[in-house]
Amino acid sequence: MKQALGIICALTLFWFSTNAQDTLSSNSTSKPHAVSAPVVLNKTPEALGISNKVRQSVEAMMNPPVNIALFGVDRRNPEDQSNSDVIMVISIDQKNGQLKMSSIMRDTYVKIEGKGMDKINAAFAIGGPQLAIKTINQNFDMDIKDYLNVDFYSAARIIDALGGVTIDVKPTELTYLNNYLDELANIGNTSAEHVLNSGFQKLTGKQAVAYTRIRYVGNGDYERTERQRSVLVALFNQIKNAGQSMFPVFAAQVLPNLETSMNNMAMLTFASNILGSKNKAIDQARFPLDSQSLGKRINNVWYLTADLKSTTNALHNFIYKNIKPVNKK
Repeated sequence: MKQALGIICALTLFWFSTNAQDTLSSNSTSKPHAVSAPVVLNKTPEALGISNKVRQSVEAMMNPPVNIALFGVDRRNPEDQSNSDVIMVISIDQKNGQLKMSSIMRDTYVKIEGKGMDKINAAFAIGGPQLAIKTINQNFDMDIKDYLNVDFYSAARIIDALGGVTIDVKPTELTYLNNYLDELANIGNTSAEHVLNSGFQKLTGKQAVAYTRIRYVGNGDYERTERQRSVLVALFNQIKNAGQSMFPVFAAQVLPNLETSMNNMAMLTFASNILGSKNKAIDQARFPLDSQSLGKRINNVWYLTADLKSTTNALHNFIYKNIKPVNKK
């Protein structure tokens, strides 16, 4: 533990010194992106939607897992107020050294405070990360206090900084992947580097982001969440396999591209938990389960309605009791 803390402290100093050098070397043509200050959230239980029942339940646990919300926002510039296309809960089991990844379907029909019933992905556009976290906590009895967020471009830069990601691209996905690459290229006024063949291959940041956006092939949005998790799992595994040599890259190139409520030390501790994970496999699941949800049109809008009580039980069983759900009707 002392060694880990020493590494974290040293890397924190390294990160601050790197940023100081960036400020001084303003004429550098390869200047990295400026590090954003942590987003300030109101972290009172009331503001985060953490009920007394949930607080008491978590406080009664020995070494409860740390739950962090991960959002991927569909925005083209930082000023856009956009929906969160990616909604995940990253759970760090500090006792057993286990990482878990829980996707929440973006069309899930939930109650959003101040808005009423709507798709869960609308919470971020309506009230930013504060309301997005609160919506997850209120509907699924969670205790999330912090979040990470990326958009298309920051996600691409992070993947490139980590050396790309190896993904098995299916033949049926190829056309859609390249179509999304063309869309990203048009928005950024750049040329698209198409993926020419299917199969296992190293994707660049933009290619990987385009891959995670595919939804009109396979099992629609359900399979889309699988693609999102597969990219994230591959990135986490790359960080873990690289060991401590990945820390400078994480500090200098990954952190500046993350929007987060966590401070520098918390983020490096997060990275340390990934590197120190005893279990190589990352458990992952998608919620709500098929047997606990049904697609419906309400006022001519398609929603994924769900038995929220059963979904909450399944999510809690996965995160807190290591019971992995089976998605079968």
